[in-house]
Amino acid sequence: PSPPRGGGARARARRRSDFDEKPPELNSVHQGVIADIRKFGAFVEMEGFRNHGLIHISQLSNRRVEEADEVVQVGEEVFVKVIKVETGNNGRPKIGLSLKDVSQDNGRDLNPSNQSYRPQQENPDKYPELYTVHQGQVVSVRDYGAFVKIDGYYAHGLVHVSQMAKWKVDDPKDVVNEGSRVWVKVVAVEADPRRDDGRKKVSLSMKLVSQEDGEDLDKSNAEAEGLTDRARAGGGGESKRIELGAILNVTCTKCGGHGHLATQCFTGKKYDLVEEEEEE
Repeated sequence: PSPPRGGGARARARRRSDFDEKPPELNSVHQGVIADIRKFGAFVEMEGFRNHGLIHISQLSNRRVEEADEVVQVGEEVFVKVIKVETGNNGRPKIGLSLKDVSQDNGRDLNPSNQSYRPQQENPDKYPELYTVHQGQVVSVRDYGAFVKIDGYYAHGLVHVSQMAKWKVDDPKDVVNEGSRVWVKVVAVEADPRRDDGRKKVSLSMKLVSQEDGEDLDKSNAEAEGLTDRARAGGGGESKRIELGAILNVTCTKCGGHGHLATQCFTGKKYDLVEEEEEE
C-alpha cells in the first residue's frame, strides 16, 4: 500500500520507546517521513530507527533536480532504500538513502540487483546509436511519457506518450509502470540546451518495436527519420519562424517528393498547391 501523506509514520515512530540504535541493513527498503530539507538533499526519519538518513539531491529523482523541495516536502511520508552505511567521525552511522530506487506507489524495489546508476562498464559520455533497438527498464513515469534506463548505457531516454503505442494513450501508466522492461528504438540524440555539462537528450519509441521479441517494426527508418527531424527542429536555441519557402524546399525522406516532411507523407497520393482565387 502507498504511504499515507501526513505525520502517521512520525507519530508511530515517536510512540516507540525501543528505537533501534543500529543502522538499517544495506539495500533494505523502509518507510519514513521527511524531517528536514537542505540544499544538498533531504533528511528522513525512518520508522523504528533512531538515526536519520540522508537522501542526496541526486537520489531524489531520475530527472535533474535543482531544489529538493521540488520533489518532497517536510512531513511527507516516503519509501526509501538504504544505499550506504558508514561510520562518521563522531562514531554515529551515516546513512545514505535513495528515493528514486523505490516505487512511491507501493514500496517496490526498482533496483533489486543493487547496481550503481553509474557502473564502471557504462561510460556516461557514450550514447546509443541512432535507429538502434535496445531493451531497458522504466525508471520513472510522468504525464507526458516514461523515462527508460537503456541496458548497457548510463543515459536515460524519454518515450513520449505519443510513442508508447499505436493507439492514442491518455495516461502512460495504462501502458507501463516503474520497473517495466520494454523494447525501445532510438529516434533522436540531441544536445540538451537546458544543461551546461554537455549531456544529451535521448528520444525513444516503443511503438516502432515489437514488445514481444524486440523486432524493429520500422526497418526502413521512415517513421523514425520523421521523429528525428521533428526533434532537431524543436531542439534548443530561439524558436525560428518557419517561412513558406522553407517548407516548399523540403525533400521527403519517405517518398522523395517535395513540399512536405516524412511525418506528413501520404505515400501513393499526390497533392498540388492550389492558388487562391482573387475576389472580383
